[in-house]
Amino acid sequence: MEVSLKRIELNDRHILENLFPYYVYDMSEYMGWSPNSDGLYAFKPTSLDPYWSQANHIPYFIYVDKELAGFVLLRDYPDKSEVYDIDQFFVLRKFKGKGVGKRALAELFGCYPGKWQIRVLKENTAALTFWLSAVMNVVDNDYELSLDIDVDLEMHFIRFESQLNQAD
Repeated sequence: MEVSLKRIELNDRHILENLFPYYVYDMSEYMGWSPNSDGLYAFKPTSLDPYWSQANHIPYFIYVDKELAGFVLLRDYPDKSEVYDIDQFFVLRKFKGKGVGKRALAELFGCYPGKWQIRVLKENTAALTFWLSAVMNVVDNDYELSLDIDVDLEMHFIRFESQLNQAD
């Protein structure tokens, strides 16, 4: 099983927009969101605009072999441009628990050496377990875990530094 990242080009943005409601649905468990009157977990497609208009926002698809498996939206954290931040991360259910997310993240962390942070909703304990494991695969125990406020939500913050992939 080969896990890879592919930058999302503008002409493939519609694919990300098609996947995004599944991410919103998954997050509704923690955010309390409900489907709209048409039964859809909708979002504002304009919220994705920075990924094609700002250089410090980079969208990727996650692939397993040649099959679309999810996405990761990378950005510089607002007010801390020296820190990489995972804005959104999503792996389709059929690929969960198979190491796909961890392998995709290891590739991403290795391609962008420097300071990182991962924000995890306080209530999402399963995600926190995943993220801690994914980070430890890359930096062992060389990370910091804290509770902080992000905009208006108390979240877990995992902070660490990654190194350039050895193969590069």
